[in-house]
Amino acid sequence: MHIVQDDAPAPSSARTATPRVLSRHGGVQSEEGVHAGQPAFIKTCLTDEPQVTARFLQEGQIAAGLSHPLIVPLLSASPRRLVFPWISGVSLRERLERGALPLPEALSVVCGVLSALVYVHAQGVTHQDVKPENVLLAGGQAEAGAVRLTDFGMSHSRALGSDLHEGTRMGTPHFMAPEQFRGVRGDPRSDLYSAGVLLFDCLAGHPPFQDALGWLTGLSPERAPLPGPPELHPLLDAALSRDLDGRPQTAQDMLRRLREVARFLGLEGCCPEDEDPCP
Repeated sequence: MHIVQDDAPAPSSARTATPRVLSRHGGVQSEEGVHAGQPAFIKTCLTDEPQVTARFLQEGQIAAGLSHPLIVPLLSASPRRLVFPWISGVSLRERLERGALPLPEALSVVCGVLSALVYVHAQGVTHQDVKPENVLLAGGQAEAGAVRLTDFGMSHSRALGSDLHEGTRMGTPHFMAPEQFRGVRGDPRSDLYSAGVLLFDCLAGHPPFQDALGWLTGLSPERAPLPGPPELHPLLDAALSRDLDGRPQTAQDMLRRLREVARFLGLEGCCPEDEDPCP
């Protein structure tokens, strides 16, 4: 979900005068608009197709149950309309298009993502689509406190009676875990695999597997060399494990280990216990 504006935003009157359609896909329209006098990102269900409307409703139910400073909040919901605040800044994808992040920024951003996942998983939700496009950087700042995790359209929630995506291979090949490709959903460790790919991408400027589908199917084991300092490699290697049991077992554990590496490298301010920005 893309809800960020350009680095050089248009004047407020130009941004709020009329809605601006961003995309139409799968029966859902995304647009920049206005809600309660403030810029907003609005998703509208345009179809009566039962599967699409059910999934749209499920996304709203999951988003409505989440409230955390590092997650884009749901402002308003109806069976046909979901409204979120418009986040000023850039997506992590847009930032990475300019090149890999310096080590302090990479550590800080992924710490922010993991902090959000600690909360999400505690609510019984697995995101299932952690990738640079779904990580917004408020104000364009590549730091933990600026992270805004978004788009729960593919998410799994234990609180719901059924999973409308059950058994489907939904996700982005470069960032989805092998078990997710096989249709396994609802395991938080799938998000930790994606967070590991995200960290790799931040440091290298590209994901670890050039042939993502070959890796997911087990036909291509080739992985690019691990980026960043050697002290970070054991955690990266574990997060990218094909075996669920070989990965960090919780987001809290992965966050703790990342903070330990940052502390060893003298970069503890980039992966803070609170949301202070990286110096």
